[in-house]
Amino acid sequence: MSVDAETSKAQLRARIRSERATRTATDPESSTAATKSSVAESAWRVVESLWPDLDLSDRSVLAYAALAGEPDMDSFIDRFLAHGGTVYLPVVTKVGHALMFGAVTESMTTIEPRGKWGIREPSPTLTAPDLLSAEVAPALAFVPALGFGPQGARLGNGGGFYDRTFGPQGEVPLAGNDHTGLIYGVCFSNEIGLSGLTVEPWDLQISRAVTDDGVHSFV
Repeated sequence: MSVDAETSKAQLRARIRSERATRTATDPESSTAATKSSVAESAWRVVESLWPDLDLSDRSVLAYAALAGEPDMDSFIDRFLAHGGTVYLPVVTKVGHALMFGAVTESMTTIEPRGKWGIREPSPTLTAPDLLSAEVAPALAFVPALGFGPQGARLGNGGGFYDRTFGPQGEVPLAGNDHTGLIYGVCFSNEIGLSGLTVEPWDLQISRAVTDDGVHSFV
């Protein structure tokens, strides 16, 4: 990636983080809470479309524990668990390494922040190849982002963990994997279609995303 492209991405990250922080600081209890809740509700509608009977006893999803300002998926995760499903969360082990994963066994309120970034994480029990094995592979995955370009280019937080795990040059590329389920990005509706954001050869590209306005398709 060119220096100019990397600088542009860094500026875009800074702008979106600032907008998220401002949204939370100026209206922490009303519209922000409603927006976050509607993102989780959009994700739940995806579940209802796939499994209308909501018997999730043999179903699993990959989700994430939101950091401050991110679309909050806690209510979605708790709801999925309440219907008998299994939820896996990513676990950061070392900078420069692929993600590991662990199952959520109780409400998200029971999971404590840990590690360098204070992310709520379960104990890591699965490597990325383990997660995408035929025996485990989630039928549905929700991947957080700061936003997406018009063609589904994902703007991450800059650590490269998802690219290093699931990108074309990652440990277990999602593209072409026989056990990969449906993949959705997650962001707010005003973070869709970011101009100037293109897909690099190592980037995880997303074809659809859930937002507070519902599901958005990039293709």
